[in-house]
Amino acid sequence: MSASTAPAHAGHQPITASTRAGVVVQTYIADHVDALNRAIEAFERQAPGSAGTVRVTIHRLRTVIRGYAHLFTETLPRSQELDHLLTALKHTEDLERLRVHFSDRFDQLGLVAPEFPKWYGALEHEMRASYVETEGIASQTWVAVLLSQVRLFTEHARFTRNGDKPASSLMGVLSQAKTHLLDTYGRLSHATDLVLARDETRIAAREAHFLAEAAAPALGQAAEDMVTAVANLEHLLSQYRQAVIARNWLLRLPGADRADRLTASLAELEKQHLRQLGEEIDRAAADMFERWR
Repeated sequence: MSASTAPAHAGHQPITASTRAGVVVQTYIADHVDALNRAIEAFERQAPGSAGTVRVTIHRLRTVIRGYAHLFTETLPRSQELDHLLTALKHTEDLERLRVHFSDRFDQLGLVAPEFPKWYGALEHEMRASYVETEGIASQTWVAVLLSQVRLFTEHARFTRNGDKPASSLMGVLSQAKTHLLDTYGRLSHATDLVLARDETRIAAREAHFLAEAAAPALGQAAEDMVTAVANLEHLLSQYRQAVIARNWLLRLPGADRADRLTASLAELEKQHLRQLGEEIDRAAADMFERWR
């Protein structure tokens, strides 16, 4: 197996379908390492939405490094600490999104702040505590070390023969991602746990989205169309997941809170929203897959 190293200035060269595949992916990774640093700085200030930005950026990097691992002679090993951080970030993000989600519901119902239920204030307190706890994880030394390792990887990556091929060869990875998404969605009709199956579809859509996004500078319209279609499905599936979390949150409240008329009305709204989203997901998937035939 041959190996070559991309020049340090490769990311500043125009990217086309004839650019080396490894350079295209290497440039994308380098850009998102910088984005991750900025996101972590925002998270340390507890900026709204920053937990989600850090998490999504990590997923972008990890998905692309794994999905295009065949372009490089070696990549970074899996980190259990990183998995732990992602779990903590997701919990913080879920709490923050719940606050926004319920605030929107209150607006729909024409409520003003004094009419908000007591558990809404408790939710905000829990979110703030989660930010502090997760920030403690994100500030640990291993995070800085991992970021340094990723940066060194992008600056000194060595390519395999596949990495030296023209970027047009990346279309094979996108075709595999499409097939995986099709297969994952296809299992929905036989799923015993529809919520879990839809979440697996969301993850498959997210992976296809990021892989296409990384290749888009070289592959142009073909990859950009895939990004648009898959991101739309991913968005609907993420909304579905959010509605599931909101309804479960309401159903797990203490008995007195759960029996409150407002809380019961919110739970019913979430139930209706889930049904509507399920129909929208199926339509979006059918339209997308029809175009891929």
